[in-house]
Amino acid sequence: MRKASIIIAFIFAAMSTLAQNTNDTTGYTPVSDGSQYKIKFAAGGKQLTKGCFMEMDVVATCRDSVLLSTIDDAMPQFSMYDTAAFPVPFKEIFMTVHTGDSVFVRIPTDSLITKSMGQVPAFIKPHDWIYQTYVIKNRYETKVQVDSALNTHMAAATAKSKEKQKEMINKILVNNKTQIETDSKTIDSYLASKKLKAVKAPWGTYVVIKKQGIGKKVTDDAVASVNYTGHSFSDGKVFDSNTDPKFGHVQPYDVDMSQVGSVILGWTDAILTLKEGTQATIYIPSTLGYGEEGNPGGGIAPNSILVFDIEIKKVTSKNAPANAATAPAKAPAKAPAKTAPAKPKTTTTVKPKPTVKKAGQ
Repeated sequence: MRKASIIIAFIFAAMSTLAQNTNDTTGYTPVSDGSQYKIKFAAGGKQLTKGCFMEMDVVATCRDSVLLSTIDDAMPQFSMYDTAAFPVPFKEIFMTVHTGDSVFVRIPTDSLITKSMGQVPAFIKPHDWIYQTYVIKNRYETKVQVDSALNTHMAAATAKSKEKQKEMINKILVNNKTQIETDSKTIDSYLASKKLKAVKAPWGTYVVIKKQGIGKKVTDDAVASVNYTGHSFSDGKVFDSNTDPKFGHVQPYDVDMSQVGSVILGWTDAILTLKEGTQATIYIPSTLGYGEEGNPGGGIAPNSILVFDIEIKKVTSKNAPANAATAPAKAPAKAPAKTAPAKPKTTTTVKPKPTVKKAGQ
């Protein structure tokens, strides 16, 4: 099941939502845009006023599909309270709420489908409802208080996120087992013919070390600054590089290793095996790259094995004070950056001084 960010953005921009029993369809008050709501007021709650901050548990569902759950994510949502800035219908619904209140909203799917020009997940059908629940947990007066509260949830949220990432990746690997096995046989054969020794990373990316680094090991909570050149396995054609000026972005590419899906899975798989200063060539099965869709704009065909020459220039802790690697002004034009995979895709990136002249030769 895919979480629909477009739905959440429309539903409540910065605030999003928390779900309720979809069988509960009684007692709602209509709003001008066709949405409906009801509020369960808590005794003794403190009223929210303009400029304060609210902490909420939020869930949104459509039938049996969960669109968002801060409970599942172990991270409440925090937002400044200013109804004048809220979109319809929330500027009316949240006009008078207090800490402890539960706000139940249902939005007609027809409205969502129209506003998103039909770009919604298949399970959202016309003439249905999206149900939401907002439970207002706390009120804060300052941003400092919000930051302090947020930090108390961070460890649990991080652990939950890693658990979900692991489940997602395992599903991708299982669903694409045949393609991965086919690509692996091709890569194994090539490496044997070139007498190249490779280490296989946990998800199936092949890593050939050209120069072993002696710096810090890349961890899943670090930022790795990477130089790379990506080329096709089949014909060796270079499709992107951040060391070749002709591609227009000559600077290290910073990869936040905690954000699985921010680059193709083959990159994450390989980079986590390396140290600062390491140069390597990585061979990425298509499922861990751009998958069955490929990247036509980048010249990458469907189910393409990718090869990257990479160098880990720097490894920085995300908790380090200042010069943690910042995202480049321009991300690699055709290589690793991509949205979190809702379905298997693959991409790769790397750049060392290649001993392997051209992949596929």
